Amino acid sequence: MLTSSPGKFLAPISVGAGYAVSKMLSLRAMDVELAIAQDFFYQFLAGVLLGFALRPVANMIYWRRSSSIIVFSSFLIVLGPLGQTLRYILWGTPLNDAFWLQIIPEVIAAIFVGTIATFLLQGSQQVIGPGFLWRRLKKEIKFLETAKVLLCGFTYMLLFIIFQVTLDESFAAPFWSDRLQEFLYLPPLSLQSKILLLWLQGILNTLMLMPFFLLFFREKVELTVVLGSLTFVVADFAPAFANFHRIEPLLLVDQVFVGFCLQFIFVATAAYCFGRNHF
Repeated sequence: MLTSSPGKFLAPISVGAGYAVSKMLSLRAMDVELAIAQDFFYQFLAGVLLGFALRPVANMIYWRRSSSIIVFSSFLIVLGPLGQTLRYILWGTPLNDAFWLQIIPEVIAAIFVGTIATFLLQGSQQVIGPGFLWRRLKKEIKFLETAKVLLCGFTYMLLFIIFQVTLDESFAAPFWSDRLQEFLYLPPLSLQSKILLLWLQGILNTLMLMPFFLLFFREKVELTVVLGSLTFVVADFAPAFANFHRIEPLLLVDQVFVGFCLQFIFVATAAYCFGRNHF
């Protein structure tokens, strides 16, 4: 654990190095040519972003190592590789061998980052174990909280559709209503399937944020800033940065800006529903 003043910067940088090395080695084990095509520097920078985004919730919540690894690895996988998989399904992109060759190393890197972040970014005390966290979740998740989780998931679905239709320049139709219709009825998924898929992703994202809302006692604005930054970096900014050299600049700007608006408003909604500044 690095707690000195230089260590506050060295620890996230070390997380970035761990992310890049684990991802590149995983890619190399699966497909050497694909690993060669990746830019190690951009992978490293993406990992550094993850390190700095994780530092507040890793350092200021007194996790035990077991619970920290479980929470961070799950969070990184659900908002990262799993979220990308759901997006691929939404857009009708085939989940072929080339797709899995990229997703599996992301899962491995997420688990590795969740593990090393536990040791490099951990707070001064170790109090919150898996048992304590599970009891807190069971105590808090009642009918009203379940309804709030569903509401947050529904909000995510609405925000995703609104921002994609409004800000994504890949849609050819000039009018908003035509863009909306183009998005909703774009094959291969039906309208109902798209709504359920996005709602499911919103529910999963909300559940991944729940441990932080239960244990990170701050004002709702601060929660929105800290957790919004974390979700934005994990779900959108770090993946875009890692593939910076492979994405058209304008498309990259659209992707990042849509993700920024989506994640921060979604987290603000979740913070309003679940945030608290006392135990």
